[in-house]
Amino acid sequence: MSMKFILSRTNDHETHSKKWIVGYGLLFWLISRVVSMLLIIGCVAVYNTCGINPETLTKFAGDPETAKNLGSITYTLLTIGIIAPLLEECIFRLGLSFKRWQIALAVASIPAYMLWQHFKHLTSTSTVIYCTGIIISFIVIYCFTTDSFWLRKKESYYKPTVWLSAIAFGLIHIIAFSNYSIMLLPYILCVISAPFFAGCAITYYRINLGFWWGVGLHVFNNLPGIIILISQ
Repeated sequence: MSMKFILSRTNDHETHSKKWIVGYGLLFWLISRVVSMLLIIGCVAVYNTCGINPETLTKFAGDPETAKNLGSITYTLLTIGIIAPLLEECIFRLGLSFKRWQIALAVASIPAYMLWQHFKHLTSTSTVIYCTGIIISFIVIYCFTTDSFWLRKKESYYKPTVWLSAIAFGLIHIIAFSNYSIMLLPYILCVISAPFFAGCAITYYRINLGFWWGVGLHVFNNLPGIIILISQ
């Protein structure tokens, strides 16, 4: 078996069975999750030796305890279990097909996600703005580009885009922290290693099995947090 990193394995669907791909992706997810946990534990230990507790200085919204403060339990569970996996997959990985309508939908998913995040504070004006953004975003991409244009882009930028989707997915989780400083940067990077590696596995499913497989793995990735929230 080739030792290429998982994001470079874009053609496994041509040489391996679906069962093999599912197993490989889950194995990578499990091992990388353990690695991230060890990184975080080690990083926190180093901070503690200096009398600093980075977990309390900057709360991470991906942590179930912090996520409880996002809103009602129903809103939080919907966000973690359905809305975030679906819209984030649209934003970061739907466009990896380089099909015009899917790229248009991916771009339109950005204001759609913003609409959901501000759901509790929506006014009639802001609702119209977000909905207009969704419609305009889709129309601009779909009506002013062509399938052949995106096909040419795929020939030149497919592999870099695959890597960028996973890296951007990891980095975007930086906004989930409540406080930022250079001092906390090592801890923040260790924490977002988990969504980065998860994004790698999800991207692998997306390009080798299809979009809904990626959504499914994303839901699975969020499942521990959902279970903790329900059990509390």
